[in-house]
Amino acid sequence: MAGGKVSPRQKMINMMYLVLTALLALNVSKEILKSFHLFEKSFDNAAKNIDAKNEATMGALLKSAEEKPLKTKPYLDRAKKAEGIASDFMKYVDGLISNTEEMYGGAEARNEEGELLAADQMEQHANYFGEENENHGVELQAKINETREALLDILKPDPTDSFYNIKDNKVYDNALASCQLWAKDAEGGVSQSSWVSENLVHVPAAGLMAIFSRLKNDAKTLEAEVLEQLASRIDATDYKFDKLEAKVLAKATSVMKGEPYEADILLVASNSKANPTIKIGGSSIKVEGGVGKFSAGTAGATGSKSYSGEIVVKGPEGIKSFPFKGEYQVFAPSASIAADQMNLLYIGINNPLTISASGFSDAQVNVRASGATLNKTGNGKYNAKVIRGPKEAIISVTTKDGKNLGKQKFRIRSLPQPTAQLGGIPNDGLPKGRASVGAQNRIIATMGAGFAYDLKYRVTRFTMIMAYKRKPPKMAQSSSGMLTSQMVSLLRSAQSGDRIVFEQIRATEAKYGFKANLSPIVISIK
Repeated sequence: MAGGKVSPRQKMINMMYLVLTALLALNVSKEILKSFHLFEKSFDNAAKNIDAKNEATMGALLKSAEEKPLKTKPYLDRAKKAEGIASDFMKYVDGLISNTEEMYGGAEARNEEGELLAADQMEQHANYFGEENENHGVELQAKINETREALLDILKPDPTDSFYNIKDNKVYDNALASCQLWAKDAEGGVSQSSWVSENLVHVPAAGLMAIFSRLKNDAKTLEAEVLEQLASRIDATDYKFDKLEAKVLAKATSVMKGEPYEADILLVASNSKANPTIKIGGSSIKVEGGVGKFSAGTAGATGSKSYSGEIVVKGPEGIKSFPFKGEYQVFAPSASIAADQMNLLYIGINNPLTISASGFSDAQVNVRASGATLNKTGNGKYNAKVIRGPKEAIISVTTKDGKNLGKQKFRIRSLPQPTAQLGGIPNDGLPKGRASVGAQNRIIATMGAGFAYDLKYRVTRFTMIMAYKRKPPKMAQSSSGMLTSQMVSLLRSAQSGDRIVFEQIRATEAKYGFKANLSPIVISIK
């Protein structure tokens, strides 16, 4: 740190930092060292639960392989590969743990409670992992990231395997988003000197052991995610159906006068080879592949029509009958105009609409809009867009020869602003526990669970103010949605009565490029 091409003054500052770090290490309290050991035990216990989950998932895959080997094989092969990758990483980290224990006493390194006797020591492992000495820290960092990528790569598409139904990167991206196994610095990028220094060199031995346990836990968690995703692709972990139920699947619940009503009647059961007898009004109807084909004939007068019958099937316990009922509406021609999301149009975005006219095909009608522009996206599907203007829009439907089939008014509103929150903590103004606050690492912008449109805002910058109860406040800034290392440190130093303020929060919407200034977040520590 004191070498390299730097000025004499900077060398002196760097040397003073090393001295200060050493002094801090010498004064680590017993309570903090005890906490490190408790973290280590907590990670180890959590890993046991994850192991049990992984064993259950592998058991389900093996059972599925017995029932449907061709369909299961690509997922079971990849699951075994994931197991091997994770196992190799566990052995590697266990080796580092053994080496570290050897540095500080070997077989006598821990007491009866499992605590490291040399919990506050740093010199031996700092020399072992430090890049200016034996440099094993860079090796560990590379191993972490190699393991992470190797496990995630299993979830990528494989066009050479026809039985493997992962065809895009969606599953990979979802696993990547939740992945914690990553040797990175506080700003999100990989930095050897920063990561090794902060996580391996400048921590006491007890803290190092907790970090090792956390790394093993993160790897097991990622292994569990990979196994679960693989198993879900073949329904290997789903519950089996345990009951039979009659279903009526109508092609349309309403028909126009003069047109027939048609429906498929089938028995949903665990036995796909069932060949039931289906009766309506005492008469059997045609059955194809377990599906009854029912036609009520030409619809006459308008109004509600109903029918009933039974499905008779031979099961393990003998002949069983499952009654069913169905109904449909007969009505005169009219137009249907409905917003896919809600009965209003938002300014500046695509508002999906489904527009249909009963008794007429899509090619037989004209659709017009007043107060908005329409863009056809499919059969009966449109996007309505409003830039600025009136308080309402009118969508009308006519036949090609000008016959009016109906119209619908829509309110026009500006988009609501997104709400900022600290990670998974709701911005509700209530006091929060210091542990839950200290566990967060980003500011997110959300439109709320009740908002119907898929708008994704990304926080681009914000300012954090740590208002201590008994000492002057501190301020920090971030040029992204992630908390900086300084911010994380400030959060974890919060005590009861302290207040944390996030303000000047800026966000940008991914699809439309909207920019938003978000309301501040104020959190009190209880």
